[in-house]
Amino acid sequence: MRNDAILTFFSERCRKACKNALSAVLAGLLSISWSAEGWAQAGRRDFMPLSELKPGMKGVGRTVFEGDKVDEFQVEILGVLENIAPKQSAILAKLSGGPLERTGVLGGMSGSPVYVDGRMIGAVAFSFPFSKEAIAGITPIQQMVNIFDKPAEPIRIDPIKIDASVVAPYRAVGFTPSIDFSSLNPLGQRTFAVSSNSAPNLQSLAGQFFNYIDTPISLSGFTPKAAQLFKDTFQHLGMPVIPAGGMTVGSSSTRLADNTADIQPGSALAVQLIRGDLGVGASATGTVTYREDDKVYAFGHPWLSVGPVQLPFSKAKVISLLPNLNNSFKIAVPTELAGAITQDRSQGLYGAVGVLPKLIPLTINLKSSRNKLETFKFEVVNDRFLTPFLMNYTVFNTITSNERALGEATLQVAGKISVKGQPEVKFENRFSGEANSHVFASLAVVQPLSFILGSGFDNVAVESVTVDITSIDEKRTATLDRVWADRENVKAGETVILSAFLRAANGGEHVEKFPIDIPADMPSGTLQLTVADGSTLTAVENRALRQTFSPRDLDQLIRAINNIRKNDRVYVRLQRPEPSVLIRGEEFSSLPPSFSSVITSDRTSSSSLTTLRSSNLYEYELPSTPFVISGQRSLTIEVVD
Repeated sequence: MRNDAILTFFSERCRKACKNALSAVLAGLLSISWSAEGWAQAGRRDFMPLSELKPGMKGVGRTVFEGDKVDEFQVEILGVLENIAPKQSAILAKLSGGPLERTGVLGGMSGSPVYVDGRMIGAVAFSFPFSKEAIAGITPIQQMVNIFDKPAEPIRIDPIKIDASVVAPYRAVGFTPSIDFSSLNPLGQRTFAVSSNSAPNLQSLAGQFFNYIDTPISLSGFTPKAAQLFKDTFQHLGMPVIPAGGMTVGSSSTRLADNTADIQPGSALAVQLIRGDLGVGASATGTVTYREDDKVYAFGHPWLSVGPVQLPFSKAKVISLLPNLNNSFKIAVPTELAGAITQDRSQGLYGAVGVLPKLIPLTINLKSSRNKLETFKFEVVNDRFLTPFLMNYTVFNTITSNERALGEATLQVAGKISVKGQPEVKFENRFSGEANSHVFASLAVVQPLSFILGSGFDNVAVESVTVDITSIDEKRTATLDRVWADRENVKAGETVILSAFLRAANGGEHVEKFPIDIPADMPSGTLQLTVADGSTLTAVENRALRQTFSPRDLDQLIRAINNIRKNDRVYVRLQRPEPSVLIRGEEFSSLPPSFSSVITSDRTSSSSLTTLRSSNLYEYELPSTPFVISGQRSLTIEVVD
């Protein structure tokens, strides 16, 4: 009986203890909001909230100081800076250990995770320039995670669609736009320089304000001249330029790394802008803050703050540390391709391991002045803002690394841009001079790409870019000196022989003869012929029209780009002194009187309609010449019965 009583007693005690424990667990569970995010955070994210942080608390951080080995450094919490931006705070801390005593906070440490009592508090993201101690600002990890946990739904605004006029051009040899393309360039006239207003930093003043830690751009395979020309743009974006020599084998491969388990908090990460064969590339080095399954959070501050992106990221190897009185930094190179960064926001970068980014293949075929043909292959990030600048940089570097950058030179550029579901975008031009031919040659590639990416149309997918460049070590320019016709009177349907006298820069004289067909339905009367090079004729039109080009669709934009006039040939335009109108970039002449009175009346107003005093009946593009031509001449002929 006694044994039975003892068993009953302990059974009752165990039952009550289990009941109390279960009640406690249930109470705890009920105190948590069990959304999907709540489950994930409770089960997997061990973050310390800001409310628990106190000055004097000690912790550790993780980063790479050498090679790919993650080392620890010590952290002392100094306090919390509330509301440094709307609903954003920062943790102020003193770092120590390892090389930090002599280097201070290093560029490339961006994203280094910090732990207190074994719980993550955030990522090293800020520093004070010229500071005598390694004082850093830490972005709270919860802020980093929250900004990416709930992606915003894109707002779609359907454009107003208006059917084009059914009136077709009266006569046309081919569509030639009368437009100012500079209005379409998303970079404006700043092809080589991005405004400092875009810089995602807090504008330091003698070290009294903290900055986002610099993210060094490591360049390999780029000439000092190219790096010098473009470094100001990178610097404005908080990215000092560092020559890195040849990159590690595999850094240009499109094959993902077999093992990505070593990508953990504290690992070095290289975000790549340009990837190329022979170790050519540009990359920015930072640190992984947090990894959850295949999701990766890094940097702890914006890099370019461009929102949705497609940036390849690789593992990285730190070659050396460079102490600096202003901002010390790591010198690192990328190794194996690991995944893609898909978001660049105010609290850091977000991406996924094992995902191949969508890049734009760039092929450059360069026929050098020594008559040697070489092919260079690159991959450039696909972004409306970044791609034109990076393409510009890559083409410029390819030319200057193989051809002379100063002295007489002539460069012929031709190529094509493949856009998904659209006709090929074609470009061609020739540039000659003593100093800047390579600059204009790279712009000839970039501008059509800028027009396409900056058009604002939906589903613009650039699939590849191919560029053919021919270089000659001599100046080949010519001036259009005079023009004459073989007769003054001509009948409709006959042919007039135009002769153009070209005077070359070296004193040589050249005469080019061109047959011009007078249309069979041309009525009698005075016909004015304007003969000019492509640039001059376009500039004259733009001054006269003062109208920006607003293409109604991508097809019209591509046709306009494909008909951009070239510098190495002359154009002949046949005009009549009769009114015409320009509607949405296309000219209509000899309109029916009733239609003309309606669209030109005071009751009709449209920004896409311009009335012209003369009509452009035909325009002929004559064959290319070996020269870059400049000049304009006019003459008249009489069409007789």
